Amino acid sequence: MAKILVVDNDSAHREEIAGILRDSGHAVEAREDTVGLADAAHTLSPDLIILDIHFPEHPHAGIEAARDLSADPQLCQVPILVLSAFNQESGLPFRLTEADISEDFLPIDSFLDKPATSAQILERVETLLSPEWRPRIQRCPGREPCA
Repeated sequence: MAKILVVDNDSAHREEIAGILRDSGHAVEAREDTVGLADAAHTLSPDLIILDIHFPEHPHAGIEAARDLSADPQLCQVPILVLSAFNQESGLPFRLTEADISEDFLPIDSFLDKPATSAQILERVETLLSPEWRPRIQRCPGREPCA
């Protein structure tokens, strides 16, 4: 059982994701915004963070939160999965994909488009929680990437 922090402003999505994870035996904490997220993560000490991108306080608050978490020496080792409808909602002529994961732009470990199936979410969660999993990018200041 892992401790997973789910951060999504849409209560229906947040509860759906939390339910999928709880049904798989994980302990889940859920938040509706990114305000104070680092403090909450310090308190919870999650094994994984699932984060949306778009929040009412800022359209890219999830990206900013990922950058803050990745720069924190005590949180940078916690895998971050972005689960977002950004590609459907942004109206931009490009799509975010796992190819956009980078140390400075999108410092996360994995990206899934909403809507994602329960199987897709669980597969990605289990991959990120696996002892064999290694990050593709350096997310901790002063540390080399593991892969």
